[in-house]
Amino acid sequence: MNLSLLILLPLVAAIAIIPIKGARSVRIVSLISASLQLALAFVLLYFYWEERSSGDTTTMLFEDSYAWYAPLHINYHVGVDGISIAMILLTAFVVLAGVLVSWNVEKLSKEFFFLLLFLSVGAYGFFISLDLFTLFFFLEVAVIPKFLLIGIWGSGKKEYSAMKLALMLMTGSALVVDGGWTAE
Repeated sequence: MNLSLLILLPLVAAIAIIPIKGARSVRIVSLISASLQLALAFVLLYFYWEERSSGDTTTMLFEDSYAWYAPLHINYHVGVDGISIAMILLTAFVVLAGVLVSWNVEKLSKEFFFLLLFLSVGAYGFFISLDLFTLFFFLEVAVIPKFLLIGIWGSGKKEYSAMKLALMLMTGSALVVDGGWTAE
């Protein structure tokens, strides 16, 4: 199975939302996309079980690798194991629940659903990554929509909370990457 579909489906849906007029149409496209993401996650689970039951004992299944920038050994390397399958299923459920729970969002609804779908791109990419650069790339892709979703549609001290979350995630990423590079 091509794991890049998990990234492309919400990305295409998020881009498709941009020219749509009317909150109802945006909600319907988001709901269809979230439903397809959940269906794709279950298809992935089915194929995973099929591979394991056929005797495939490799650690990672459905691996794929492309060189993004060969001189620095930066690759798009993806694959899944049992834990990442569980996290992909959880993400698909949460995205669908997020669309349904947020159905009545009136304030900037197109932007809200665009960011929610874009956040799922980062989450899926993070869970299928097998390369350190790819992992951090998708982690940082997810920070931007998280920051905006909390900062605009959050409650309480939303601006403070959004800034604190973004700074903590980026600082944590910098520390881990720095530690990863010096250990080699």
